[in-house]
Amino acid sequence: MNKSIPFPKLKRSLLQLIGPSIVFVALSLNGGELLLWPSLSANFSLRLLWAIPIILILQFVINMEIERYTLVTGKSTEENLVGSVRWIAVVFAASVIVSLVWPAWMSTAGNLIVTVFAPSLDEGVARNVGLVVTIILLLVAIGVFQNRKSYAIIETFSKFGLAIAIGIIGITVAMNFQWTIFLEGLRGLVSWGYLPADLPRFDFLGALAFGGVAGVLNLVQSEWVMDKKYGVAGVAEADRNKLEFTSETSRSNFRQWFRMVNAEHFLLFFCANIFSIFFVSYLGRILLPLGSAQGFGVLVAEIATLNELIPFSGVAFGTAGILIFVMANVAILDAIGRLSFRMLKPFQDEGKLLKLTASKISIGAIGLGVFVLLLSLVIPSFKQPYFLLVMSASLSAIVMWLYPPLLLKLNLGLPATVRPSWWRMMILLACTAFYGIVSIWALSTIAPNWLLGIVATTVTGYQVYYLLKK
Repeated sequence: MNKSIPFPKLKRSLLQLIGPSIVFVALSLNGGELLLWPSLSANFSLRLLWAIPIILILQFVINMEIERYTLVTGKSTEENLVGSVRWIAVVFAASVIVSLVWPAWMSTAGNLIVTVFAPSLDEGVARNVGLVVTIILLLVAIGVFQNRKSYAIIETFSKFGLAIAIGIIGITVAMNFQWTIFLEGLRGLVSWGYLPADLPRFDFLGALAFGGVAGVLNLVQSEWVMDKKYGVAGVAEADRNKLEFTSETSRSNFRQWFRMVNAEHFLLFFCANIFSIFFVSYLGRILLPLGSAQGFGVLVAEIATLNELIPFSGVAFGTAGILIFVMANVAILDAIGRLSFRMLKPFQDEGKLLKLTASKISIGAIGLGVFVLLLSLVIPSFKQPYFLLVMSASLSAIVMWLYPPLLLKLNLGLPATVRPSWWRMMILLACTAFYGIVSIWALSTIAPNWLLGIVATTVTGYQVYYLLKK
């Protein structure tokens, strides 16, 4: 008879656990922080910041439930989320590609390089040069995914890149501090429900997604937690069926693990995002007259204004932006590969797609990104980084409406002692409702209400059915 073993004991400090959340912060410090929210704040004031604490709380709980499953089972959350239902696997894999294949982040980095180091170029010429630079950056990224230790490379790059980028942003904010605007920002955090009549709905929807990390991107945390051997992921597969979760030792060990990963993610995800979104939006409000710039033009205007105020400070700020966007796109390419690979696993179990690997999918996504950029020769808007970012972010927000009930159902199947608490379950459902409502609100500008009513009813009906079925 096999002797049962308790849940593994936590033997790492908070500092030693840091890793996956660092890469996740590199993802979250993307276009939402540096482009979408500053653009909205520069045009509609800091009163829009009320949404930030709400979306970060929702995303924090989603992220912890994703980690919970891998922590308890040692298995991939996304692979088990789709299970053996082939159509869900196909939909999720398609959503990864459709929402993330747009090279919005690398496009922004490429255009920033031109803005920072060749500011005298004509706008049309600068866009074309930015296109070439973006393609070069994407092709260079192929080298990362040809290396077997791609995650270690991305984690190391993220650690140093984030330290440099956040340091530069912090210094820039300190050198341009104004109490009146700072207090306006604090009031904005509690200006609940403020929505100007002329607010671009898809810009706001995208900001609600990328004011952190949303959509299928959240699920990649499970892969990184597995790589770092958190919880049961650090137990040999042959011993996992011997684990028990009912003894006081197991309960205590699980609580220690879960408290620690919550603390790590709170510090690195919630706090870092609150800090970065608030102060980068605040910086845009200080440097630019209200309504004077929009989209990528906000970054261009900020860099020019900073250079006028303090020589080379705009160059430093632009360099921080380049680092952030390159880090984000490399991490996203890694996520595309890992998520798509896991979600197509049911096909591999049937003996299909056996030569497919996560790295090959990431490299394929780079190829698709280059193709999208080349399409800009026919469709000029594909050359605009802000347009690509809003498109990607909006699609991610819509995906965020779809899967939280599936995640809740998955975690309710865990042993009773390690299942989510009632308030976490309520927040998962609130997340679905929130992103569903704002997605329909944005889509109502391009689709008839009767069609949206059918879509919303169908989605909600299936979610309720999925939760209630045995």
